[in-house]
Amino acid sequence: MRIVRTLSSVIISIMFVSSAFAIDIKTELDPAKISKSRQTPFGLYLTPKEAFEAISANPNIVMIDVRDPIEISFVGHPKPMDGNIPLRTASRKFNTKSGKYEMTANPNFVIEVDALMKRLGYSKNDPVFVTCRSGPRSAVAARLLHKAGYNNVWNLVEGFEGSIDPKSGARSKNGWRNSELPWSYKISATAAWQPSSE
Repeated sequence: MRIVRTLSSVIISIMFVSSAFAIDIKTELDPAKISKSRQTPFGLYLTPKEAFEAISANPNIVMIDVRDPIEISFVGHPKPMDGNIPLRTASRKFNTKSGKYEMTANPNFVIEVDALMKRLGYSKNDPVFVTCRSGPRSAVAARLLHKAGYNNVWNLVEGFEGSIDPKSGARSKNGWRNSELPWSYKISATAAWQPSSE
């Protein structure tokens, strides 16, 4: 891994050489300024625009959306998504304190990521972009993948929907969809979640 910092120490260019390919991934995000909920052991962070530029330059980068499949169906997903592998899925158990339905952990998350990588012909050294609604869930996913031996996982810190605008209460400040990047409601059969039977 080679890291090059410019004089401003803001633009970071990281070159990864793996068994499948070499790619230069650029980011202007300063890891020291990433919120704790979005931090990962890799220290690799991208905005959606940076992720789209990297995937446009090299479509071999794997992109995983870790949101619940129903969330994706109703809200949409980035078009370059290779797989929807939920970190958690919504249950039908209502929590009166939070005012929300409780989420259930996907116990096969890493197994399903391993299966996707194998199907696509990549290893744990190849770049993987993870995204969720706004960055925290994908950070948790990256932490799990780190424990499982992955070496090159990038968190899209703004996620698909982005941050909440305090004035409107809507997620309209940043994120993949608000950056006018290609997205869709329709999920391909190859990208749809296929729960593991293990």
